[in-house]
Amino acid sequence: MYNYSVYRYNDYFHDLMVNYKRYDDYVLYEVLQEICYKELLKIEADLYVPIPTSPEHQQKRQFDTISAIFSGLVPLTPLLKKKSGCGAQGEKNKHERLASSQSFYIDKEKIKKSFNGKSILLLDDIYTTGRTLYHARDQLLQFLPDSGIKSFSICR
Repeated sequence: MYNYSVYRYNDYFHDLMVNYKRYDDYVLYEVLQEICYKELLKIEADLYVPIPTSPEHQQKRQFDTISAIFSGLVPLTPLLKKKSGCGAQGEKNKHERLASSQSFYIDKEKIKKSFNGKSILLLDDIYTTGRTLYHARDQLLQFLPDSGIKSFSICR
């Protein structure tokens, strides 16, 4: 799967994401939008699918970090949901990330047969091992086998 990324991950971006995600500094979504919007708007897709936040993090933060970043930039089609109890990828080492099991499932209320064959762009903040995006792609392909799927992350 092809991945578009805007920046290389570094200490500054790490600190930004810690403030955004761990300390729930919601307004930083505007900074993240500013970082990526020009590059994102160059990529055409039929469906823009955000990587969902876990139910535990959604409840703790009171916002979905990925949807908050991308919702003002492109029309989102939230086809995926994240299972409870999977843990945050950012808290795992490389081996644990690569060994992680499928953490997504399809929101059957949102998926339509007419989506099959469409181009899909998965949206995420950080690409580390790619495991999250590959799990998301695999889940979507079970229901939309004729779709072309690429991904976009702010940093890699």
